[in-house]
Amino acid sequence: MTLPPELNALLRELGATVASRRDISHGTQYRLERGPESATLNVYSTGKVLVQGKSSALKNALHDRAGAGKTGKTGKVRDGGRPALDATPRLGTDEAGKGDYFGPLVVAGVRVLGEEAARKLQEIGVRDSKTLSREGAMRISRQVAEAMGRENISVAVLSPKEYEARRETAGNVNVLLGEVNAEIMGELKADVEMIVVDEFARSAREYLKPFVPEGVLLEVRARAENDAAVAAASILARARYLEEMGRLSEFVGFTLPLGATHVMDAGRRVYKEGGMAGLKKVAKVSFRTTRRITEQGGGSR
Repeated sequence: MTLPPELNALLRELGATVASRRDISHGTQYRLERGPESATLNVYSTGKVLVQGKSSALKNALHDRAGAGKTGKTGKVRDGGRPALDATPRLGTDEAGKGDYFGPLVVAGVRVLGEEAARKLQEIGVRDSKTLSREGAMRISRQVAEAMGRENISVAVLSPKEYEARRETAGNVNVLLGEVNAEIMGELKADVEMIVVDEFARSAREYLKPFVPEGVLLEVRARAENDAAVAAASILARARYLEEMGRLSEFVGFTLPLGATHVMDAGRRVYKEGGMAGLKKVAKVSFRTTRRITEQGGGSR
């Protein structure tokens, strides 16, 4: 595969040169240099272009002009809230509940194998779950499960007690998220050419790299929901989180609030009625919020 003419023109414009190249699955990887700077450019037969390497002005320029969200053979960015169509077989993961005081931690993965599966997600209307209502997330999550098939979906749910036990063993929540993402990757890695993870920590890439099969591209980035697989995983994770919150609300007898603010009154009510044992069943008690809840005379929030 030769470097596409439009990318050749971009390299001339940026003053970069191709230092080396090698074949990868369904594409070519180019190592680019500009003075002391370097970056890696993966060009796939589907038209997908991905930029990797240490942070530098060269990498940023390439990402802005050639890589960030550009998909399809035209290389154009899709406008609007829905992800663009991309036929590269991939796995996307995302989480819900990390920053919420009440409820579980949920991590979901969706494997999308080929253009037909990607088109189904586009037709369903997958997008960042944060842009959907509760009803919308529930409805689309069911459609995603039906369209992709259970064999292409993995959802890990850690109850508050399980979350605290595993977080303590892992050392912190970001390592725990790395572990759960790695478990999902192990389940769904077959037949994928790339794995896209919504960035949960700056160290996420280094933690996950050892679990990525040889020849498979790992892309870890913030706001990765512009990838259809990640958007679908985002919806599955949020829908499952909301389902679990409904069950926990039934357990305590009132609606538990989402998020990490405006939780003090609900926390004190749970603590008053069930003590610390009751709080541990519904809340991530390692949050500093717990100390405020259990302190006598603390202000309401």
